Amino acid sequence: MADSEQLSSGLSGLSLDANAAEVPEAGSAEGQLPEPIVTSDGEWIDITTLVDRAASELASGALIKQTHFTLFDAMMSVEVMDPRLDMGILTADDALEVSQWDIDRQLTLREALWVALQLLRCEMTWHGSASLLQTLYTCNYFTANVDGLPIGQDSSNAVRDMVLFPIVIATGVGCRYVWSEFSRYNLFGEEDVQMGTIEPQFFADFSQHDADILLYEARMYLEFRMNEPGARELIEIVDSRRHWLRALGLLSAERMIEDASAAADGLAELRQMHVAWPDDEGTPVRGVFDPKCMRRYAAAAPIKPRELIEGPACVQELERMAKDLELVESLVRVESVEHLVYMFQKIHIRAPSPFVRSLLMTTLANNEHVVLAESPEALVRRAVLEMVAAPPRALAGWFANGDIIRVFLDWFRTLAQNPPRARRVAYKCLGTWDALQGEAEQADIDAFGAEHPGRDAADPAQNPFWVSSWVYHMKLMLLEGALLGGVRLHVYAAYELPIIFGYATQVFEAHAAHLDRMHMGAPGAARTQRLQRVGVLVRAQREMAVATWLISHMFERLLVFRAPWHSKHSDAATVLRLESTSAQRARYALRFRHVSMLGSPTHLSFDGWCASAEHLDECLLPELLGHAQNALSAARTILGDAKDHRDSGNASVVDAWADACRLLYAVVVANLVAMARLQQSGVLRAKELMVSGAAALEYRQCFLQADADDAANDRPVRSKKQRKDIERARKWRDAVEALARNKLNVTCVQGAHPDWPVFSVPGA
Repeated sequence: MADSEQLSSGLSGLSLDANAAEVPEAGSAEGQLPEPIVTSDGEWIDITTLVDRAASELASGALIKQTHFTLFDAMMSVEVMDPRLDMGILTADDALEVSQWDIDRQLTLREALWVALQLLRCEMTWHGSASLLQTLYTCNYFTANVDGLPIGQDSSNAVRDMVLFPIVIATGVGCRYVWSEFSRYNLFGEEDVQMGTIEPQFFADFSQHDADILLYEARMYLEFRMNEPGARELIEIVDSRRHWLRALGLLSAERMIEDASAAADGLAELRQMHVAWPDDEGTPVRGVFDPKCMRRYAAAAPIKPRELIEGPACVQELERMAKDLELVESLVRVESVEHLVYMFQKIHIRAPSPFVRSLLMTTLANNEHVVLAESPEALVRRAVLEMVAAPPRALAGWFANGDIIRVFLDWFRTLAQNPPRARRVAYKCLGTWDALQGEAEQADIDAFGAEHPGRDAADPAQNPFWVSSWVYHMKLMLLEGALLGGVRLHVYAAYELPIIFGYATQVFEAHAAHLDRMHMGAPGAARTQRLQRVGVLVRAQREMAVATWLISHMFERLLVFRAPWHSKHSDAATVLRLESTSAQRARYALRFRHVSMLGSPTHLSFDGWCASAEHLDECLLPELLGHAQNALSAARTILGDAKDHRDSGNASVVDAWADACRLLYAVVVANLVAMARLQQSGVLRAKELMVSGAAALEYRQCFLQADADDAANDRPVRSKKQRKDIERARKWRDAVEALARNKLNVTCVQGAHPDWPVFSVPGA
């Protein structure tokens, strides 16, 4: 009786009114939690039947809640069926696994091999942005208290103390290096690396030297037992750990700034590292790994489940990280700011691991020191003077507030972010660069007026606008990267590609015209060559944007909202309804909300875009295809001519620039091949498809109405002309469906530039 009364008392605070106000109970403090519903002997009461009965009586929108449960609590809560809620629950199988853990267990070499391989999987998964609680902390050897254990000594548990613990400790010391980079700037946050609220445990009592000695002694011990199963595989793991740990120490930012040759030594260590996932993975050991270890730690929120990387993929990830660390060594050897820009653009395209990206930023700017052995202010001055012949008066006082220095370094930091965040940050930084451009224009006017009294300093025909020209150039590069970055992230739907690349065409056109103007006011062979190299990339991408705009418009006319009438009647991958003009206007404004507020370049309005689309709609599909092929051929010519570019004094800069050209060239060639296949197939020359875009929309409306009348058994009397129009419209629909069955789609070719789409035509 007492238990049922307590149950009734506990449920009395529940509200079943969907519109009930958030009013605290009388006599209770706001936010005070009620006592849990338990029996007199402390056991929880099963209220499943009660909840089921109450739920069956709820109207749509009604909610059962405690009166203390506010809207804030609802927004912070996790859904009942969310798998994160089960991450800490201990099932019977989990409890049995946990009970098997014994730190004093006598291990064989094959058992140590299995633990070491699973630990490597945990480490690589952690590098890929998983939480410590999902990866390294699941290993009980990793979190064990090692005080008093005879590690590195030939004890009664020799395999554990001479082999396994040295590998585990070396793993922890290496992760300590990585964690220090993560924590230095907190550059990437939870989107890349799950910092959480857990204090890291990375064997702080052991130095890199200690770990190296332990690994050396482990190798000596394993050589003594070389003929036993698992010994050779463990020796490979030990050797790889030693090389990896030494490389991390040599490639630290502080070490490289102190001794530039340390980077080359670090790469030498990486090249000696050899890791291969063995066919024999050893003997599993029960209880060593506890996947529900998060129940022992205080966490701010439940963690999403995360599967460990499989063995072969784990090795590939480690090799990729080692390859990416070559970028750090290359960064130390940059010769100019132009070289630095190409380097970070390559980093952005390659998107290395969070650790490598953080290390790159630390190497770029660390304790007021930047690469090229210059101060941040000197680096920005050098960046400006490499592009424009600005007189000292134009630069004097420009760096007083430090904004240009901060924004310039943030430009590189943006490229070092992961692709989603890089795109978001780029859009946010555009406004700052726009404001700086306005300030630079006024500074250029003042400087030109002082240098040339009596001349009109506000006239662009007379004033070169030195600094503001450079700022505008940097802003345009940021804008171009932000626009194209959505392709890699699959942010844009297929029907949005014409809008995006139509807009990008205008941006690249403005950038090319601006570079021509800078070229006219940039005396000196070195500046001329730099501007020519940048101009090649911009002009080639302008032609690529035009081609992509035309091709995507052509496919959009056939395969997106203009053709698929019902999902059951279409094989097209994307099925969208025909949006109203107001909906299209709203979507356009949303896509370009950041760009529309900039002072330059001129914003392409929605009405301007519609006028351009209507102009393209007047063209037939073969005409669009021909124009696209011409644009691609022009881009191929521009990039092909770049192969003959030579600059004996800046070989490394030219190589970095040539790498950027090659990525774009691969996109151009792939699209040329696809368009040639499409042209040879003749599918676009079907009689039914030889109509304009406006006529295609009329056909769509015609057969949609006819189909609706037929479905409703309401067949009005139609004239002969109406019947012919319906027949013609349905033939057009059949032709489009036949083309859709060829599965014309958009993919990104591996090895090409990830921000540019490559159109695949497998059915042609």
